[in-house]
Amino acid sequence: MKALVFNCGSSSLKFELLELDASMRNRKTLARGKVEEIGAHATAHFVGPDGKETRGSAPAETHKHAALHAIGWMESISSQPLDGLDIVAHRVVHGGGEVEEPRLVDAAVYSALERAAQFAPLHNPIAISVMRAVQERLPKVPAAVVTDTAFHRDMPPEAYTYALPYDLAQRYGLRRYGFHGIGHAWMMERYAEITGKNPPDLNLVTFHLGAGCSGCAIRGGKSVDTSMGMTPLEGLVMATRSGDLDPAIVTWLGANAKLANAEIERILNNDSGMKGVSGLSDDLRELEQAAGKGNQRAALAIEVFCHRARKYLGAYLAIPPMSEAVIFSGGIGEHSVLVRERICADLEWIGLEIDRARNRDAHGEARISSDKSRIAIHVIAMDEELYIARSALRLL
Repeated sequence: MKALVFNCGSSSLKFELLELDASMRNRKTLARGKVEEIGAHATAHFVGPDGKETRGSAPAETHKHAALHAIGWMESISSQPLDGLDIVAHRVVHGGGEVEEPRLVDAAVYSALERAAQFAPLHNPIAISVMRAVQERLPKVPAAVVTDTAFHRDMPPEAYTYALPYDLAQRYGLRRYGFHGIGHAWMMERYAEITGKNPPDLNLVTFHLGAGCSGCAIRGGKSVDTSMGMTPLEGLVMATRSGDLDPAIVTWLGANAKLANAEIERILNNDSGMKGVSGLSDDLRELEQAAGKGNQRAALAIEVFCHRARKYLGAYLAIPPMSEAVIFSGGIGEHSVLVRERICADLEWIGLEIDRARNRDAHGEARISSDKSRIAIHVIAMDEELYIARSALRLL
């Protein structure tokens, strides 16, 4: 079975052409790539089945053009046209309250995603444009959508309800939806494969730590709480997003700093987080180097980042029944020894003990907890494209 997966970022587009066996456990990557800085100066990095890389500028003024350029390149290196694929799958950030599971794309799905765009104006419209362009280019291939909010559809009312006037919240759909659901679901599925357990039996705390960051409490194989809310701005400190803050700050900035709503939102999304605290960079690797050389604001940014994650770790461990494992993934979660250690340090009293040597030596997937830790700690490599492909192919 062959699936082509598109994964849109705000200024980039990733794609992967996969071939899966009947069990959908084993995969072969036939082609993959990424178009970055979409616009007048877009660049592309494509990798073919033989590992040969193609780099250079790309005719990609928009995400739609980036997707069509990728399809053209894939067809140029393949002996078979792409209209023979089993499915094309798309990641979309926000499904609203309507697209709550993987779906084959039809008019109703498009309408629902367009309505949900009010909560993700920087993400949904570009994903929808890619979906329409690819369907027009490959009309014989079924299309599927997998949303980042879908995995959190089982959150109980006490977890997704904001303490706002009830009728007001109902009228406008103001509630916590959660994001990074594809990543959290992947961590659960992969942990189940590694341990030989069934997802419905798993109680976990998962951390998706990268440019965007979120935590998730999983009980009985379902998301029961997550740190992101109505938009991806809530929750953990991120590379450039503030995460949780006193909502009065927003109105204070408007009244006293005379900032327009759009400018406040831009600051909270693009100039806050570790970048804002450090005044230096949104890249944790640069901050760790600077902190090591005595840069106090870089060190503070890392401490604020880890402190917020520890708060959520404690909160999610407090949700019964007891978690059997804490899992880290994403660019930071997989690669930062320092962050994992600081988030998990000195928690032996609740049965969580990190093994510093294992943590330091972890490369790729690994258990980094001590042998006597009652709660395991794992690092799992993120593979959103494989999860999306599996979810889409199951629809067939």
